[in-house]
Amino acid sequence: MLFSTTLALLLLLLANLLSTTSSTKDDISHATANNQIYLDVHPVTNTTSFLETLRKLPLSTYRLTNDKDRTRIGVIGQDLARIIPDAVSILPDRSLPVGKKPTLRNFPSVNEPTVFWHSVGATQELAKLMDRLQIETDDQMQRIATIFSEINHFEQLLSLTTGENSTLRMREAAAKATIIKNEMEMELLRAKHEKERAEITRAAEEEQLRKNEEMTLARIRREDEAARLQAERAMLSKFEASQRIEKAKIEAAEAVAAIENEKRILFHKASEEMKVKTARAVAIAKAEADRANEDIHLRRLRAESEQRRKRNIAAINAVFTHLSTSLSDAVNKPKEVLTFVGYICLLVSSIFVARETSKLIRSIIESFIGRPQLVRETTRKSLPWSLLAYVKQLLVHPWRSKCAAAKSIDETFSDLILPLELKTRVLELAHSARNANKHQAPYRHVLLHGPPGTGKTLVAKKLAQVIGIDYALMSGGDVSPLGADAVTQIHSLFAWAKHSQRGVLLFIDEAECFLGSRDTGLMTATAHNALNALLYNTGGDRRDFMLVLATNR
Repeated sequence: MLFSTTLALLLLLLANLLSTTSSTKDDISHATANNQIYLDVHPVTNTTSFLETLRKLPLSTYRLTNDKDRTRIGVIGQDLARIIPDAVSILPDRSLPVGKKPTLRNFPSVNEPTVFWHSVGATQELAKLMDRLQIETDDQMQRIATIFSEINHFEQLLSLTTGENSTLRMREAAAKATIIKNEMEMELLRAKHEKERAEITRAAEEEQLRKNEEMTLARIRREDEAARLQAERAMLSKFEASQRIEKAKIEAAEAVAAIENEKRILFHKASEEMKVKTARAVAIAKAEADRANEDIHLRRLRAESEQRRKRNIAAINAVFTHLSTSLSDAVNKPKEVLTFVGYICLLVSSIFVARETSKLIRSIIESFIGRPQLVRETTRKSLPWSLLAYVKQLLVHPWRSKCAAAKSIDETFSDLILPLELKTRVLELAHSARNANKHQAPYRHVLLHGPPGTGKTLVAKKLAQVIGIDYALMSGGDVSPLGADAVTQIHSLFAWAKHSQRGVLLFIDEAECFLGSRDTGLMTATAHNALNALLYNTGGDRRDFMLVLATNR
């Protein structure tokens, strides 16, 4: 009953469509005669998949966001896309009526003609099934009618013939057996038809699933390829933009430097010319004044020379008189003279020793208690805290060596994100420095190069941690403002590092600010002296500190 009702509804829908399109039939025929519209036309012979597809469509009741008061019935776009992918199109933007939300993103739009033609295919398949069932039913009805006619004939013979009861009963039994046999054959035929139908349905389902999977995979591949191409284009555009910006910055910096250099040269030239002109004018004025006052100047010179001569003669006489008196007293009292000379020598020696001793004590106290002016950050503790830490280490872990407290190298650098080759080099450097500290071998100084924010400071801190020595940070930009005091501060810095019990990893950030080539002639005298002080303290093998320089140029 349900099957017949469904077939009737589909036939009614097909009739409505044919009635609505009958008005344009002549126009289509005329257009087809003038120009071929449809290409590669092939009739669809297998309509089983259409019927199975429609059987899978789940009907649902729903309400739309722009019309919440109305309840609708139909198939949700996502469910329809899963079963019939060609019947759904994903719209990036879908406009709604005025007063609602302006647009919907990725809206699934149902292609109703595609769903309709699937329904037509399913209707044709139902019609074929009905035709086959009707033919089989007619055959069975004919066979049943034949059997009933034979039974009636046998009943008539039975009513007419009374002597042959046993024979008639045998014939009646044979007829009944024939009927039962026919019924069994009908059941077998029906079971066979059901099996064939199940196989056809299963094959159609597998074919539909395979097509859906292929279409899904193809769509995913297209989307991945489009996303990859878009990402590559975005990265390329960003790289080109950064290159252009960097090039513009370099050109602007070069132009500014050229302009500043030209201004400096012009200013120096103008100042030199002004000095020459001023000196020439002063010399001319002085020469003219000298020529005008020559007589007065000569008399004044003679008077001054005479006064100087008299003063010198008087001073010489006074000196010689004092010397003669002193020599006569010394000849008369030699012990007092020796005692006085001894006191004078002892006083000078005491002053010299006190001054040098105070300088030495001051440097020692500063190296243990204070922190050099150039050091911005350090893990080395001051004198009272360092003594407490040393006593604690002796009381709690007296057997632990200087390097035993250092963590595992791999564990320490596990959170450091670097390219594999560069990280391998950093780990090798850590192993080498740790072994050098363990065996009292000289350290190898290191130069780290990279843009800002790439982890140079973090690598230096972790190196000091795994080696088991103190860490100290200074900036190269702090040297130039010190001026002439930079040399003293650099010597104080390295003296402070040499007095560390554990050793120090000295990290100099922005080292290019005061380090450079001495052959270019662009360095000032202060920078040249600071560089010489650094080279003096870092020359040769060092076992008391390790130098790590960082630059981004």
